[in-house]
Amino acid sequence: MQSSAACAVAGSTSRPNRWETLCALQSLLPLLKKAATDLRRADMVYWFEQADAEVANIIRATPPMQPQSRP
Repeated sequence: MQSSAACAVAGSTSRPNRWETLCALQSLLPLLKKAATDLRRADMVYWFEQADAEVANIIRATPPMQPQSRP
């Protein structure tokens, strides 16, 4: 799964936020899937694929909120 534009926008803030967490998870899931494949754990591979698809859907469906300036 490739990073989306939403992930690029999320990475521009100074504090971690939900978008950065989702983007980090999106980049981590393929590594977890590979590790599960290496361990021959088909059940884990399945769940990592499902999680990857869900994270991608969340990132695609909802644009990131712009940080609000604080007074």
